[in-house]
Amino acid sequence: MQNLEELQEYLVSLTNESNLSSQTVAAVPGGLPTPCFPDVIENVLKVVTESEWDELTDRARNYLKWISVKAESIDALAPPNLETTTRGFELLAIDIDANSFGEIVARSQELSIPSVLVRFASLIATFLTVRLLRQHMERDQEKMPSLTFSQNVDSFYLNYPRTLKTLLELFPEYKEMFYFEINEEVTEDYLTTIRALAEDLGIRLALDDTNKMDVNVHHQLLDLADWIKIDFQATAYLEEQLLAGEGDNIILHFEEYALGARSPVIVFEGLQETSPLKVFFEERWKLLNTVLYYQSRERTPVPPWNKYFGLIQDYHEDKYGLFFKGLINER
Repeated sequence: MQNLEELQEYLVSLTNESNLSSQTVAAVPGGLPTPCFPDVIENVLKVVTESEWDELTDRARNYLKWISVKAESIDALAPPNLETTTRGFELLAIDIDANSFGEIVARSQELSIPSVLVRFASLIATFLTVRLLRQHMERDQEKMPSLTFSQNVDSFYLNYPRTLKTLLELFPEYKEMFYFEINEEVTEDYLTTIRALAEDLGIRLALDDTNKMDVNVHHQLLDLADWIKIDFQATAYLEEQLLAGEGDNIILHFEEYALGARSPVIVFEGLQETSPLKVFFEERWKLLNTVLYYQSRERTPVPPWNKYFGLIQDYHEDKYGLFFKGLINER
């Protein structure tokens, strides 16, 4: 494939279920049976990151081609009249050995793979996994609701805005199905780029709420954010505060935050089913215009999604998250 026009035709052809399934490979024996798209990732990266791809060794290319994604379920929490259901998934990079992003970065450095290629390989795998999921649901005559997916976007993406824009245009379903989570380490230098991408491409944003993010950056992005993500460290701190008798202050803080941030959704990462904080929000959250979701790497999603996703820890005790298991019965 030599140009974007040929690449676009190639990706359009993948909307045919048999074509996409034929180019989907389950992981090697002994690994997770998660879908990988080595040929597709290679073909796309060859075109959209030509110079970076050409400089890779064969070992580096082979590693990068097998990047896939795992998921964490995002479910409804409160207010009380909100139907309990799975609202979406955050999709995170995983390699063929079920290693998570930090381990992937370390391995990529050993192989001299630029960080931006890891990010774009993960984004391509994200879009292809969602496309495959939708095809499986259509085959099973399951109605796919307005499910939402999110993936972290950091400065490595934003340093290549043209490439990011090209990928988003190659996968048009992102507009209706995706929120892009702005990483907490993004600096003020990227505000113009983020705003331009959001306005030009109709990107919907989720914003990390963490002490790691620059306060000025946080405030300047609030008007763009439809979701606010409370990261797992902040969630753990809130659990400690609740046990210390600070429940009323927690509710007051998030009521003020919700009204000030204009966010219709607040997502608590790392919140477990057995957490007292979960029960507390279920019982005490009253704002109808702002709903609460919770996200966990250790929980199976609400049906029918449990038919398509399984727990990684059922295969690897020390690895966490969900993997797309739609191919298990076909291999």
